[in-house]
Amino acid sequence: MDTIIRKKIYFVSNVKTGTITIIDGLCNTILKEIPVGERPFKLAIRDNNTIGVACDVNNTISFVNCKSYKIEEHFISNDGNFLIDKANQKIYVSNTSEVIIYDINLDKILNRIREFSAITDIKLNIKGSKLYVLDTLLKQLRIYNTDTYTLINSFENLGINPTCLLISKDDKTAYISTKIDILKINIDSKLITNIILLKGSLITGMIINENTLYASNLGLNRIELIDINTNKAYNYVLTSRPQPTSLFITDDNTKLLVSNRSCDDYGGIDIIDLKSNFLISSILMNTINSQPYNIISINIPFTYTPKVAIINLNAVSNQIAILAKRVFSTYIETIKFPIISFNLPKETNSSYIYKYMKFEPGIIVPSTEFRSYTPTTSEFSSIKFILRVNYITYYLKNNINKSINGFFEKPIDILLNIPKERNLHEFELNIKTTTKFIDSPKFLNNVFNFGVSTLMELKVIGEDEIYLTNLKENDNFEEFTVFDSSIFPDDTIIPF
Repeated sequence: MDTIIRKKIYFVSNVKTGTITIIDGLCNTILKEIPVGERPFKLAIRDNNTIGVACDVNNTISFVNCKSYKIEEHFISNDGNFLIDKANQKIYVSNTSEVIIYDINLDKILNRIREFSAITDIKLNIKGSKLYVLDTLLKQLRIYNTDTYTLINSFENLGINPTCLLISKDDKTAYISTKIDILKINIDSKLITNIILLKGSLITGMIINENTLYASNLGLNRIELIDINTNKAYNYVLTSRPQPTSLFITDDNTKLLVSNRSCDDYGGIDIIDLKSNFLISSILMNTINSQPYNIISINIPFTYTPKVAIINLNAVSNQIAILAKRVFSTYIETIKFPIISFNLPKETNSSYIYKYMKFEPGIIVPSTEFRSYTPTTSEFSSIKFILRVNYITYYLKNNINKSINGFFEKPIDILLNIPKERNLHEFELNIKTTTKFIDSPKFLNNVFNFGVSTLMELKVIGEDEIYLTNLKENDNFEEFTVFDSSIFPDDTIIPF
């Protein structure tokens, strides 16, 4: 049976080149770049097939079709900040001194909120019932009711150059980055706590996962990890390129994406594993000084035919049995990624020589495994997960050994013929992969292109009763006449 699954696509706005970079989220390779206007900043999702982008230089808010890449352009004055509230069918556009509220199609102005000096960030709570506006010149945070557009709360004197705003999911805490620290504001009590950072820090983006506040530190070229309970930085992750800006967490909460602007060089996207907080891959943009800024993702549906692995668990009538682990089913699939490419830093008077690539054993990405019975009368059960293969590319840069990490992924969806009396979670999944190049890798200047074929073997392992044939009195056995020594070594102690 054919099923519809959703393929993850990343969209990245590039400030300098006026383009959006479209990235395949499974193999982390650039699919396409499309021009959208001068200086695109914020991106937002309007629906499952459409994203919006705000370009402040040519004053446009454009809708991009995620399948056809067609652009619907609206000439609307803006400063690069805007929000789309899908639930309430509204769009909020910042224009430095005011916030203009439109209907979801930008056809009608619903209201205006004025009397600002320099808006640097706007946010909505999850329900879309409150609008948060940060003004850097007035050093104010204002909170508005989105039904009446009236002011319901405000915070004054927010330090030097407040620029970046984050609202917690429970709508109780606001985080604001300033020139020297991060302010943590309890919205109900109005208590403000200063989160102290190292000298030279400059925070340009913040996001929360569980009890950790991740903050992109443009000044120190790293991602700060801050415990929101103790309000202290306990670790950091160095980025592969300088000038980290925006942060984005994938919807499965397994990866943190970081945009690195890297002026006068190739900017890129770093991918950090949220379980280990390690940098696991980097994707460089195609154009020098493109300055990637905002990142969002959307899942594009496509038809996938799951493979079927048939197993037989029929009972045997023999009386003698032992309990042992056995392989109930083996599933084999050849996965091809014909085009994978990435850029190495293009620097003046630098040369690169490819040495070799090492492919790690495939793994099931944590938190992606899902098992369920099919909603039919058949014995089929569904096992889904994302297979990841990590690789390390070794090369010479000016005769100095270097390496870069990467990975590619594939969603796996298998139907197993398991009787419904068996609990699906009793089984273990054992993955074995063998990855080879489809053809010779090509390494030209600083661009590396290759394609791979991965043979994946999945074994479904579980405990089962293994039946033995009963012995009979008239069974004939062959007598051992050659072996005349004891069957036990001399130092064996027999416990009976």
